[in-house]
Amino acid sequence: MYKNFASAHWRKLIAGVAAGILLTGCAMTPNGRGGVLMGLDTAELFGTPISTFRLRDGTEGTLRKDPQGKYSIKLSQAFRVVPLANAITARVARVENVGERTVVIVETQERGCAYRYEVLAFQGSDVLQWTVGNCKDRPRADLAADGKSLNIDFPNYNRLSRMIYTDNRLLNASVAVPPGVDTRAQPFADDALRGMGPAIATTPGSDSGRVIPAPPAPASAPAPAAAPKAASRASAKARRQETPARAAAPAAISLPAQRSAAPAPAAPMIFQAEEIKPVVIDLRK
Repeated sequence: MYKNFASAHWRKLIAGVAAGILLTGCAMTPNGRGGVLMGLDTAELFGTPISTFRLRDGTEGTLRKDPQGKYSIKLSQAFRVVPLANAITARVARVENVGERTVVIVETQERGCAYRYEVLAFQGSDVLQWTVGNCKDRPRADLAADGKSLNIDFPNYNRLSRMIYTDNRLLNASVAVPPGVDTRAQPFADDALRGMGPAIATTPGSDSGRVIPAPPAPASAPAPAAAPKAASRASAKARRQETPARAAAPAAISLPAQRSAAPAPAAPMIFQAEEIKPVVIDLRK
């Protein structure tokens, strides 16, 4: 009786452990035909976590590498994974909250392509995925001041190839190069996808870019009193020069105002923006 009870206990314990392994070690991946494949998540059980990132809702995502060298991203509360099928290396380069989603830019390397980028926009269990890059440059990623759009700029000869993420869409456009940006810089951006070298553009409220007037000239000492004839000649000469002096006065007074009212440099013009369609992944299915 005791042996039967002990064996039943061990069977339940083993079954529970097996169920736990299956729950934590299962993953669903796209099969390329609109469906999914259910299988063992070897990256979860035997793989290596590369890095983690936090989403807007507080949950975490993990970039992992399985024993076969394949990379994928898995959220902490989802069974389905986001595969990075062709990556031979991968790292999380940038994470930004843009609008209602968390945008994660993953830098990968593929065979024959040194720089490839996966742009992933997470909102709950819904993921939008784009693959971009020119294989030879890191882009510069700049979040808009209002947090509603993210510009991803690649150098393209004398222009910029700009990917604009906004409102759940990724737009591709060609824009003029802003002042101070060198499209020939190597590297074009650092590991965090920020521009290299000193910034040229000034921020509101900073001292750079202000026009500081020159200090006034020291006042000259008063001239001694002249003889009556010399005084009368000087008075007549002053009357003859009074009109030009008065005409020149407004220009001298308005010069600082003209400098302070100089127009700000125009924003780069955008031509032929077109939408890049995403791969849509539902991590609940």
